[in-house]
Amino acid sequence: MRYVRLYRIFIEQSLMKMAAYKINFGLVFVTNAAFFSVQLIFMHLVFTNVDTLAGWTKYEMFFYIGTFNIIDSLWTFGPFFNLLAIPGMIRSGALDYYITKPVNSQFLISLRNVDPGSLISALTGVILITFALIQGGMELTFGKAVLYVVSIFHALMIQYSVYFILTCSSFWLVKADFVDSIHGILCYFSTRPVDIYKGFIRFILSYVLPYGLALTVASKAVVKTIHFAEYTLFLILSWSIFAVSVGVWRFSLKHYSSASS
Repeated sequence: MRYVRLYRIFIEQSLMKMAAYKINFGLVFVTNAAFFSVQLIFMHLVFTNVDTLAGWTKYEMFFYIGTFNIIDSLWTFGPFFNLLAIPGMIRSGALDYYITKPVNSQFLISLRNVDPGSLISALTGVILITFALIQGGMELTFGKAVLYVVSIFHALMIQYSVYFILTCSSFWLVKADFVDSIHGILCYFSTRPVDIYKGFIRFILSYVLPYGLALTVASKAVVKTIHFAEYTLFLILSWSIFAVSVGVWRFSLKHYSSASS
């Protein structure tokens, strides 16, 4: 409960900051909406020529894009900008302020700021998956809804953990700009279900840097039949990568030498 109250304070502080920068709030929404509109138009054009794509129908694919939108928006709402700032904090010595606080330093460094405007973008994803379910004649049972929420949480855990582990390379490298580049590439390939890929790319997106697996499983939880073994692997993988991120963070702090010392 202590961390829930602390996170609520983070949100309240971020809302006050947002009130001072309303233009930024609008820009985030417009940029996000434009990106996903392009994705939808592209998919609509694809499905004018084919009935299915790697076993996914038009509205199943729309549901997938909506799920991507929700996860991406929640990712931006929570850890993304915080993790993006870590390399600069290491170089400047500002990290010292956070690791000396009487709270879990990984929690604090990852979630201290939030971007409330991203929740509006997430709403467009909710509208899209609702549209896809209705137009595709797909039934959303209570059990599937619960499984979907659980899947989104674990998909976010995978995305966070992978990005966080890569970001920790900043403790040893002068610049870690490649981290955001890798994240962008993974997100680009993950705008399609992992089922459409073969060979090396599918292996990377499923088991090494499993953004694609996370998004695909989250969508399959509602619009397709998901096998118990596949879902179990997804859960084990998400918690395992998160555990690695905790270990990497602790190891990195042990070898951290403050720039201000």
